[in-house]
Amino acid sequence: MRRSQNRYSGYRGRRTANDLLKRIALVLAVLVALVLGGLFLGQDYIVFTDNGLRLDLPFFRRETQEPLDPGSVSVVVRPKEPEDNEPEDQQPEEQQPVPEEAMAAVELPVSALLDGTAAQRLEEAGANSLILEMKDREGRLAWRFRQELAVQSGVPMGTEEMNEALQLWNEGGVYTVARVCCFRDNTLPYQRNEVALRAGYGNWRDELGLRWLNPDSQAARTYLADLCEELAQLGFDEILLECCQFPCRGNLEAVVPNGSFADGGFETVMAGFLSQLGERLEPYGTVLSLRADRDALADGAAGSGLTAAALESGVDRIWMEEDGQEPATVELLSQAGLSEPEQRLVVLAPALDGESAAPQAVLEEMT
Repeated sequence: MRRSQNRYSGYRGRRTANDLLKRIALVLAVLVALVLGGLFLGQDYIVFTDNGLRLDLPFFRRETQEPLDPGSVSVVVRPKEPEDNEPEDQQPEEQQPVPEEAMAAVELPVSALLDGTAAQRLEEAGANSLILEMKDREGRLAWRFRQELAVQSGVPMGTEEMNEALQLWNEGGVYTVARVCCFRDNTLPYQRNEVALRAGYGNWRDELGLRWLNPDSQAARTYLADLCEELAQLGFDEILLECCQFPCRGNLEAVVPNGSFADGGFETVMAGFLSQLGERLEPYGTVLSLRADRDALADGAAGSGLTAAALESGVDRIWMEEDGQEPATVELLSQAGLSEPEQRLVVLAPALDGESAAPQAVLEEMT
């Protein structure tokens, strides 16, 4: 002890290397704990895409209301020819209200029904049919859906006013098609992991960084079936399914190997789901169509579940893009074993009206 201003102070001695190492180890332990905690709490915000890891925080997200395919989409469908032994003025009971002339349809935003411009815009486009996107790939719904899972999960949706506008519009004489993005859904899987397609890091993400509902989930399939039935109740003449398959792009090796990813039952699941939808829509006489791409129907058919056997009795029509590749779309369906591909195929082709400034396309039914 030494004196200092008549007071005694303790001698603390020198700090050793051992003490310094202990302090460093303590700091490192705290940092590791913080990193592990951040990974655990933020696993739903870490996105693994084909381009690498990406942090997707809610307050950085930009919600967009634009339709998936910009511009209008025109559809041309040739009317069904009467049978040789059937009078032309006699219509079978199950025939859909397709106009006698070729059907020409354009896609408009649902807001056109609320502001009253839909009829005028159809007339200006020379169209007699309308396509409306009712569920987009983000999982947003354009109308007020009353299903309990959607309400409890806070799925973004339209208003009761939109439901009334849809019912009023569908009571008219315009053939109307509802576009529904099925299993690709970036909202509901985030809210309810039990219906999500899962990976080791959390919700699986596709090549676009979007989540998917798990087609193996009975709850997910029931949710989509309820959704389509309610659209039929609202009076839609046709429902066009998109992303109605198991995913066939993105890092599929990251998917947790459960269900069909373990036993290969993709076709069985999809065939059962399409049959379930058909039974739900049958009382309303609603046409069930499916939009498919080459990857889903060609070599990837077994993995997507969209085999000819699943499609044969499950859907009325198939919409595809004519991409100029070989074989052509109608030949692709024929080679896959689908019966009457010429009558059931609707080809998405370049616009006939090249003078239009807006991106357009024409859908022609092969005959």
